[in-house]
Amino acid sequence: MSYLIFQEHGKKAGDRGMAIQCTSAIFNYQVIGAGAAVEFSGSNKPDADPLADEHWEPIVVLQAGIPDSEPFRQHVWDKVRYKVTAGDSVEIYVSSGVSG
Repeated sequence: MSYLIFQEHGKKAGDRGMAIQCTSAIFNYQVIGAGAAVEFSGSNKPDADPLADEHWEPIVVLQAGIPDSEPFRQHVWDKVRYKVTAGDSVEIYVSSGVSG
């Protein structure tokens, strides 16, 4: 079973978002939109600021039309952040599901 932790539409370069209380799980990342690029990162810092890059560690950078190189990613970050680095009508989908 999985659920969407991000289901975003109409995002543009510079937009950021954060999901909190993520579990140890399997994640799948997808980006849609002409010229879109999104950086995903994780943090275990209790008061992580989505605007403070030093609070975040890279997970993956994806471009629209280029699928993730891994069929799923397993990590244990408490928080997951997206940062749109290119594009002006970007869709972001991240699903999470537990393994086992």
